Amino acid sequence: MFDKVIEWLFGVMARPVQTLNEIAREKPVGWALLVALGVSVLTLAVNTLGGKGIEETMIDMDIFIAPLYMFSFGALITVVGLFIMTGLLHLIAKLFGGQGGYWNFFSAYCFAEFPLIISVPVSLVSVYLGVVGAILAGLTASGLMLWVIVLRVIALRESHGISTGASIGAYVIHLIIIAIPVVIAVIALVTAFLFTI
Repeated sequence: MFDKVIEWLFGVMARPVQTLNEIAREKPVGWALLVALGVSVLTLAVNTLGGKGIEETMIDMDIFIAPLYMFSFGALITVVGLFIMTGLLHLIAKLFGGQGGYWNFFSAYCFAEFPLIISVPVSLVSVYLGVVGAILAGLTASGLMLWVIVLRVIALRESHGISTGASIGAYVIHLIIIAIPVVIAVIALVTAFLFTI
């Protein structure tokens, strides 16, 4: 099975439609979760090490959290976030006539996160390049995020058997739903701040 997982990881980047379709049919849930967690923990570790990371910020604020707890919390947030995102997208896809199962989509979605691993070596190198490195890291992160969004849409389409337009629509709707509580929280904070002046 390990050889198959390696094949899927490279397939997500080289031939995403065929690979995500196959992953959705096979639904390797455990491996999918491991891939998403691995990418998340590695990127968190590199971002912490690069520049003025989380640890330095916490020291400045006289806060101490052991790295093990920090990464455990990061892993927990990743898992909770994955279940919220995939659950919401799955429900919206069903409204668009999607026929796939939740675990089929979950597996494809997690594997679609894999290209973010490219940010790990880029972030490590960018630390030593100063301003040029920061620009390089920013451009890479933006490009990778766009790529992963496209892969998520493909994962939704292939696992649910809906059109590309329906997949894009479902993805946009889920972003709007997620943004609403954030906007409400920001408005509440700004309002509270204005009343204290």
